[in-house]
Amino acid sequence: MQLPKRLNKICVIFLLRKLLLNISKRFYSTSGVLGFLLILLFATNGFSQSRLDSLKTSFEAETNDSLKVVYGIQMLREFHREKHTEEEEYDLARGLIQKALNTGDSLLYARTLDNLGLLYRYHQRYDESLSLHTKAFDLVKDMEVDPVFKMIFANNAGVAGRYNQKYDTAVSFYMKALKIAEKENDLKNIAIAGNGIGNTLGNIPGRQDEALSYFERSLEAEKERGNSLGVAMNYLSISDYYIDKEEYKTARKYLDELLGINRERNDDYGLAITYEFYGKSYLEEGKELDRAASYFEDALSRFEKLGDAHQQAQILGSLGDVRFRQDRFVAAKDYYERSLELAKDLNQHGLIMQNSYQLSNILERQRDPSAALQYLKQGKAYEDSIKLTEQNVEIAALIRKYDIEKKEDHIQLLEKDKALQQTLLDNQQQKLERRRILMLLLATGLLFILVIFLLQYRNIKTKKKINARILKEEKEKMKAIYERNLARAEILVTRLRVNPHFIFNSLNAITYLIQSNQNAKAMKYLVVFSRYTRMVLETSQKHVVPLPEELKLTQYYLTLEKNRFEKDFTFEIKGEDAPEVEKILIPPLLLQPLIENAIWHGLLPSKRETKTLRLEVIPEGEIVKIIIDDNGVGRSGTEKRSSEKDHKSMGMQIIKERIELFNKSYPGHINCELIDKKDEQGQPEGTRIIFSLEQNTLAQTPVEFLS
Repeated sequence: MQLPKRLNKICVIFLLRKLLLNISKRFYSTSGVLGFLLILLFATNGFSQSRLDSLKTSFEAETNDSLKVVYGIQMLREFHREKHTEEEEYDLARGLIQKALNTGDSLLYARTLDNLGLLYRYHQRYDESLSLHTKAFDLVKDMEVDPVFKMIFANNAGVAGRYNQKYDTAVSFYMKALKIAEKENDLKNIAIAGNGIGNTLGNIPGRQDEALSYFERSLEAEKERGNSLGVAMNYLSISDYYIDKEEYKTARKYLDELLGINRERNDDYGLAITYEFYGKSYLEEGKELDRAASYFEDALSRFEKLGDAHQQAQILGSLGDVRFRQDRFVAAKDYYERSLELAKDLNQHGLIMQNSYQLSNILERQRDPSAALQYLKQGKAYEDSIKLTEQNVEIAALIRKYDIEKKEDHIQLLEKDKALQQTLLDNQQQKLERRRILMLLLATGLLFILVIFLLQYRNIKTKKKINARILKEEKEKMKAIYERNLARAEILVTRLRVNPHFIFNSLNAITYLIQSNQNAKAMKYLVVFSRYTRMVLETSQKHVVPLPEELKLTQYYLTLEKNRFEKDFTFEIKGEDAPEVEKILIPPLLLQPLIENAIWHGLLPSKRETKTLRLEVIPEGEIVKIIIDDNGVGRSGTEKRSSEKDHKSMGMQIIKERIELFNKSYPGHINCELIDKKDEQGQPEGTRIIFSLEQNTLAQTPVEFLS
């Protein structure tokens, strides 16, 4: 039993329309109210119930009708994301239209009409959607309002017209939006309108070749505004254009570009769509059907991970088409049955109809006329259901349109009565105005004297306010200078608290080497010590120093301590030559107290055979991390010795205070994190300290902060 060619064409058109709707919702939005439709299929936990509750509270509490409508539109967006209850959304949207009518604000009324049109369009009620978007645009086209609203309404009308297959209407509205967008140099709406015109022309026989220039114009605008999603959408549209033109190699070149963008964005949905269109190109070409099936299967697995049942049902049908063309009817039947099962769960009448007809065709070929007839009847029933549903929707739309127009007529009558009353009131006011003029002439002299007095009084009052403001600003300025100087003084004081006994220990070590006739080693130790001492003295007048200097100072310190304790520990410094290090400024002697703690309270008490201390500098974008890592006894081992605990706590307190003072006094930020390392048995195996420093902010610190 062959599926009628005309019915096949209807099914293909239905699926194509559905696919384009899903793509447009994924990649694109027009603006404003249309934006919430983009997220409907991909809403995340970022839009919380608390947001909806907050808007609902604001909506219910607002007494101003205009603001109430604005809050209502925002609440409807959140309601659609959170609950997505179709009839409740319609009721709320219609209520907002009535409230906007009552305000007499034409733009607000147009926005509520456009808002309801978007809901209709999302639910594929394109005829009603087109009517509302058209009315919204007609209301504001000659008004002095923000041009973006005119572009939004026109583009929305174009989209609804295209989905409703009223292509001449769609092109007309897209052209209006494009004309306004080019006048305003609005790249976003140039791209939207251009892409819409291209997709529309692609559906008009004899005008498909015109579509490419509009796609390219849209692509140019998206590239200029740096919108990778818009670029991706246009690559997809252009590839589909070449598939329809049967220029499959060219189509796949654009799909290659699209694949690169989606891989760079790590966009699973975009990759799934791309692989689906690869499969479509090979299916339409009819040469490498196994390759087409491979792409469809890749897309199917991605949509399964994304949980997109609609797209899964579509692709299962496409896989069925591939196997049907290969005369692999058993495999094709399995795919059509899976697609049919999903379509029934999703209540997709068009896809149910298509799969039923295809299964009927396969069963007839397999000489099972009874089962074929059952599927044929099922397909026919859903085809009739679609027609009946469309008729009911059209009737309901006409009734609602009549109700709205009736309300508009009633509002117009009220406006006329209001205008008549206003005219009578104006006449009365004119009579009163003449009397007021007479009274004003009599009181002119007195008023003149009174005005002079008031001006003098105001001048005196103004001078007092100015003087008070100047005094207040001077106080605030002095307070700011005092706080900054106080912060600098605190930094200097805390620097002096850094463990001074190291100098005396180093001198004792040099004395010991000389006494033990280790003169060469003593000289080397003394050179390092002198360099270390000189750097300490040089940095004593600075509030911040370059990170390379601090690392060099730390290396001298570690060398001195290593020579003192010989084989008690080893150290390693990595990453100090990275280019990003040159851009970092930090408080001097910030690292030494932590290095000293790691040696004295971590490594020296440890019973390990190999004791190591590692200092590593790691650039990570705008952040540079400094990691100090040792395999000593850890902080828990240190805490067992009360005297050592007091010393360590003192050192860490100094570090925290210096970081807090630095963050308060300079336009940069330092963060310090301590990590206790443990082995698999939960025993301590050392300590790791991580400093995170902002790179660019500190590199651009004004000179006045560095001196």
